[in-house]
Amino acid sequence: MNRCKNTGLNRSKPFLSSSQSQELRQKIDQQIDAQIDAWYASVPAADHLERREVNSEYYRRNLIETAWRIRLLRVAESKTLAEIAKRSPEAAQIWANYEMEEMLHDELFIQDLQRAGVSRETFLATEPYLSTKLLTGFFSYLLDHEGPLGVVAYSYLVEYVNVKLEPRKIEAMKHSIGDQKLVGQIAHSHTDINDDHPGEVWAALRLLIENEQDIAHLERYLQEHQRILAMYFEELAQDTLAQESKAA
Repeated sequence: MNRCKNTGLNRSKPFLSSSQSQELRQKIDQQIDAQIDAWYASVPAADHLERREVNSEYYRRNLIETAWRIRLLRVAESKTLAEIAKRSPEAAQIWANYEMEEMLHDELFIQDLQRAGVSRETFLATEPYLSTKLLTGFFSYLLDHEGPLGVVAYSYLVEYVNVKLEPRKIEAMKHSIGDQKLVGQIAHSHTDINDDHPGEVWAALRLLIENEQDIAHLERYLQEHQRILAMYFEELAQDTLAQESKAA
């Protein structure tokens, strides 16, 4: 008996048909929409970057943390590729293409940081928030103990929210920050929308869902990721907006 396994060779018909996949995606999108509503209602300053007056420290620190998250998470996301390949070469190909387009986008945010007066040296000297470290550790936990589905679920959550909300946020920041300082963020958003990153990530997710239990796990992953992201925005608001209030 051949002991070699986890090669992705035993391809089988996807658990979800095309129509079932579309139905599930609509259900998941509705869940994320509800999470967005809860986000705006409960997370401190959730709409801050959409306001007419933007705190400059909040804006710059958010850029710093976004670049750090891309840098740190791409290590775990690269390891995710190997785990996906053991299960579905087709899903691995989709994920590899997605990562190829996203992996170096930290530079886009660093360039906008420089336009906002923050040097690369200052960025490198700024330690990531605890919430970012916890998110990175959660990815490692998932790969070691639960599999790649939860990592891919995070990307679907982020891409769906970005495509839905980022254009509105960028339009607001053009007035508060200036469009010449948003070149990197505009380019990032352009890639997400025009390359249909939510659809691309969903195509990989569909091939990783093998049973009804995986669907239940996907729903929970989306909730858990949002809780960790909320921790980040709480840290960000406390670190910048709360300090502004004390100074006033």
